[in-house]
Amino acid sequence: MNTSKLLLTTALVAAVSTPAFAGKADVGKTYVKLSGGAFIAEDIDGTVGATNVKLSFKTGWTASAGVGYWITPELAAEGEVTYLTADFDKGTSGGASVNIDGKYDSVLTMANVNFHPMADDSFDPYIGAGVGVAFSNLDVNSIGGTPVNISDDSTDLALQGTAGFNFALGQGTSVGAQYRYVWTDTGSANADSFTGHALTAHITVDF
Repeated sequence: MNTSKLLLTTALVAAVSTPAFAGKADVGKTYVKLSGGAFIAEDIDGTVGATNVKLSFKTGWTASAGVGYWITPELAAEGEVTYLTADFDKGTSGGASVNIDGKYDSVLTMANVNFHPMADDSFDPYIGAGVGVAFSNLDVNSIGGTPVNISDDSTDLALQGTAGFNFALGQGTSVGAQYRYVWTDTGSANADSFTGHALTAHITVDF
C-alpha cells in the first residue's frame, strides 16, 4: 500500500477542510468588540472623624465597545469605552447598618494591550492591561430613609487588568468571556478608591 500517497492526500484534504479561523494570525487587521455583563463593586472603607464607615454595593452591570488592531500574532492593542454602574446597598458604622438609596456610575476611556500566548486560533486565551480616564458620578437620594442630596462628579486615572478567552466561529467572528479588575483613583485621605470586578461575555468581529 502506498502510504506516502495516502498521507499526502489526507494532509491536502484536511488543509482544504479546516475552517479559516480569524484571530491572531490576522496581523495588521482591525477588530470590533462588544461586551456586557455583571459588575461587582468592592466595599469602600473610610473614616468620618474617628468613626469607621463602610459602604457596600449591590451587583451592577457594565457594557463596553472597543476597536483593536493586531500588531503581531500574539499582541493586540485596542481602544475601549466602558460604562459601569452599581447601586449602593448599605452603610455600616459602629455595628449598625442603614440602607442607602443611590448609585455610582462611571464612563472609562481605556487604552489596552492584550497578550495572546497560544497559536491555536479556535481557542484563544489572553491576558491584558489598560490605562485611561474614568469620568465618575456619585448620587445619593436617602440614607436610612432620611432624604439627602449628595452628588459628586470626578475625573480620575483608571487602570484595569483582564483575563479572558475567545472561541472562533469562522468568517472573522468569535465569542468569548472576560474577567476584568477595575481601579479608579477616586480615593482620598479618609476613603478608599473605587474598585470592582466585571464578568462579561463578548463578541468580536475582524475586518
